[in-house]
Amino acid sequence: MSSRHKSTELQIPWAAWYGKEPLTLRFPESWEVTVRRMRGGPDIGDDGIRRALAGPIGAPPLREHAKGRSSAAILVDDLSRPTPAFRVVPYILEELHEAGIDDDGITIICALAAHRPMTRDDFLKKLGAEIVERYRVVNHNAYENLEFLGNTSLGVPVFVNRDLMACQVRIAAGMITPRGGMFGGGAKLLIPGACGQQTILLNHRYVHGEAFRPHLDEVAGMAGVDYIVNPLLNEGLEIMGLVAGDVTAAFEQGCRVGGELYATPMPAAGTVDVGVFSAFPKDTELCQAGLALVPLGSCPHDPIAEGGTVVIASACPEGLGWHSVLGPGTALRASPQPPAHRTMLFSKGVNPYDCQALYGEHVGLFREWEDLIGQLQAIHGGSPRVSVFPAGALQMAAT
Repeated sequence: MSSRHKSTELQIPWAAWYGKEPLTLRFPESWEVTVRRMRGGPDIGDDGIRRALAGPIGAPPLREHAKGRSSAAILVDDLSRPTPAFRVVPYILEELHEAGIDDDGITIICALAAHRPMTRDDFLKKLGAEIVERYRVVNHNAYENLEFLGNTSLGVPVFVNRDLMACQVRIAAGMITPRGGMFGGGAKLLIPGACGQQTILLNHRYVHGEAFRPHLDEVAGMAGVDYIVNPLLNEGLEIMGLVAGDVTAAFEQGCRVGGELYATPMPAAGTVDVGVFSAFPKDTELCQAGLALVPLGSCPHDPIAEGGTVVIASACPEGLGWHSVLGPGTALRASPQPPAHRTMLFSKGVNPYDCQALYGEHVGLFREWEDLIGQLQAIHGGSPRVSVFPAGALQMAAT
């Protein structure tokens, strides 16, 4: 849906995991501002979660799948992702207990890939106090505690979390989310999430395009991760859909649903003077801020006008952040290249050195919205055409 705002003020969601206060954006009255929202959908509620688990795709219900087993591992993602594990994991645990697996047989692993480890406070946010107090909850370590499973058909050596491999049932509880021309979710929580540093690096370096998703599924098969429980989230971070079941079949169905619910009507080619793309709800750190541009990456045409400006808005309460494969100074982080359009960053959570570390001299940092507006007005005059994407990291171009 798209809505035209005659007023000079609008609010967008801001700082996932770090507060519920929206960000107020003010524009000069003469600016033509349009808010571009995803189609979205209402929260499916507890009944919807139960229905999805009772009717899985390509697999029996989890309580049947796990029957006769004595141990299970649940992979969850970290705070760089908005997945509400605190809503989903209790139902997974209920299914596992119905299958006869007791508390001592369950391990919850944060599949943080090349990101920083989670703290106790982080786990409380992600999982809730009851789960953190009752179950074994651990961080994945990409450098230690790994089991080698062999090489993939593309020659990538596969090192996987040893705690995961020690369990008989292995479940990936990430989320279906657009990533430009593809979707995250499914087996992607295993690789890179719960793999070793060498596996992560080589997968990022060599596996692209049409080979990418089959390669993830191949690694999932090697590791025996054959069950997923993946929600889809609306702009309010409510669960608007959920798929469960076989790691491939359920993921593919989730992508079909995501193609509808994340769909966002895009401006026509070359009609946007200023595009404001919020990294919410993946706005915890600057290393993830580029995900704000997912709507552009999924659009078959370029809506930004010649001479137009792209604004990335990200709260970055954790500052620059950490990525041991793609962060500044790491093996796969090449010298920053000029973006396709003039690009500005709005964030109060970073300083100019953080911005330069990631973007070089090609992106200007603005810590005050009024300063950014003044610069845009100097460039584009008194009546630019503006499109605002309030949850860019969850939005994709409607087809």
